Amino acid sequence: MTRDEAIAMINASLPVLGDSQVDAIAEMVQSMAESTAPLHLTAEDLAGIERSKEDFKHGRTLSSEEYEAEMDAFMERLSAKHAVTS
Repeated sequence: MTRDEAIAMINASLPVLGDSQVDAIAEMVQSMAESTAPLHLTAEDLAGIERSKEDFKHGRTLSSEEYEAEMDAFMERLSAKHAVTS
């Protein structure tokens, strides 16, 4: 989601929220704005962000369940390998 899309989604949602919910959101945003330090990203960090954007754009992502299944299989392979060499 782009920044503009996020802002549009927030703005579209505000009219249906109650006053206390809008107040809570305003306090949260103000707190975040006051406590957020500027990020100092390296060229490597920025390149990684761009790669991840491309991954998302082209569907090269895993759901939590897919990741967990792949990690479980990986750990089983490591355990089996370690058991053989021990």
